[in-house]
This record gives sequence, structure tokens and C-alpha cells, in this order.
Amino acid sequence: MFTRRGFTLVELLVVIAIIALLMSILMPALNVARELGRRIVCMENLKQLSFAWVMYTDENEGDFVNGMSGQDRIQPGSSPPVILEEAWVGIVGTGSGWPKRRQIYGSNIDEGIRNGALWEYLKEPKVYRCPAGMVGHMVSYAIVDSMNGVAQNNARADQVWANNRGDLSKAHNKLLFIDIGRVRDSSYHVYYDKGLWGDPPPVRHSNGATISYADAHSEYVKWKGQDTIEFGRNDDRDDPDRSPVSPEGRKDLERIQRDVYGKLGY
Repeated sequence: MFTRRGFTLVELLVVIAIIALLMSILMPALNVARELGRRIVCMENLKQLSFAWVMYTDENEGDFVNGMSGQDRIQPGSSPPVILEEAWVGIVGTGSGWPKRRQIYGSNIDEGIRNGALWEYLKEPKVYRCPAGMVGHMVSYAIVDSMNGVAQNNARADQVWANNRGDLSKAHNKLLFIDIGRVRDSSYHVYYDKGLWGDPPPVRHSNGATISYADAHSEYVKWKGQDTIEFGRNDDRDDPDRSPVSPEGRKDLERIQRDVYGKLGY
């Protein structure tokens, strides 16, 4: 007769320890690979959005789409309201009042995308959202202030705010979309005439951000300043304006300001 011999407790503990060790070695590599995959998808989304933006511009005599998400531009004093510029992604909600109820995330998140001016050129809701963005939000991306968004102080006077293709000299250097990972009920704020961040710098992609330009190419920006990264992680929208405190942080801010406006206004 043969007797079967099972694992001893010590042997089981050794096997479990080896598995745990292997997992601790492999998990960081798997997380890096997963983040890289999300980043690639995000950059492709930004390219498609930028191509849709270019097609809109081509079909509207060079005029840019309204860059403030959820905020149509209305003719002053008009009743009922006359829409002058439809937002690139629209307002969600129903009712006779104006503006409509801005339900910018929830079960009907695709409604606002379909209400937007770019829907005609890009009819795929998933492209409007980064796979690493906040769950349930309508969009993950924002158009920057200078591209027919909010006109920061002195930006119009210095001709660094644009609403038509004729206002641009170098489309490949002009920042257009930035992945902020959540709904932004306006354009992405960055100051022109002062050394301050407006909205926090996005840091979800390995302490960096994915961005695209007016010629429809996309890039990945890796922040160099620890103060930039900390500001982005805190994401304090109640106290958004921050000044860099390190030379590296200053370079991060100035890089984005130059991409948004073409130059520094201070």
C-alpha cells in the first residue's frame, strides 16, 4: 500500500510567502503597464476631439467652437434667449427655465455631450472621457481659456485670446484640450498676466497630464516640481489660485502658460 503525503504547514507557508513576494514585485510593473495603457487611450481621445474641433472650425468659416463646457453664449437681453455660440458640450437637463438645470454627472451623462456643438463631428461618448477620469462624469476634458473660452485679463488686448483661425500663427504650439479628469463647467483657467495657476494642474497620469494642440497632435507632460504635483493632488477648487514655490514648479507653470497664450503676460 502507498501512503499519500500532503504539504506540511511550513511548506504551505513558504509557498504563500513566495507568492506574496512575487506579487509585490509584479504589482508595480502591472500598475505602470495599466497606467500606460490608459494614457495611450486618453491621448487618442484627445486627438479625436481635436480633429472634431478642426472640422467644426473648417465648416464655420474659421470660427472656433465655444470653449466653455455647459455654457452657451447668449445674446444679451434677448427673451426668449438667443444662442450666439453653442458650447462644445452642452447643458444637461430639461425645463422651460434658463439656464437649464446643470446636471453635469449622473445616470444621463451622455445627454450633455449630445447637446454640444461637437457632437455632429464626433458621435462617440466614450471618447469624451478618459478611462482614468472620475466615474460618472460627463466629460474628462476641457478647452483652455485662450481658445474661445474665458478671456483672462489683458488676453484680448494682447491678442493672445482667439476665436478664429486667423488669430493663430502656430497651431502646433497652441494648446487646445487638457485632460482634467472631471467635468469643468467652463474652460480650463490659467492666468496670462500673473504667475499663478488658476485651476489645479492635472496629475492623475503618473504625476503628469495629457494635452492636445490646435493641429490635433497630443502629448504627455510630466511635471517637474513637487509643489506642482502637490497642488494637483489637493485639487482645492475653493482656493484655486496658487503660486509656484520652487524653480521646477515655476517652469511647469510657465510651460503651460506659453502653450496656452504663446507668451507670458507678466
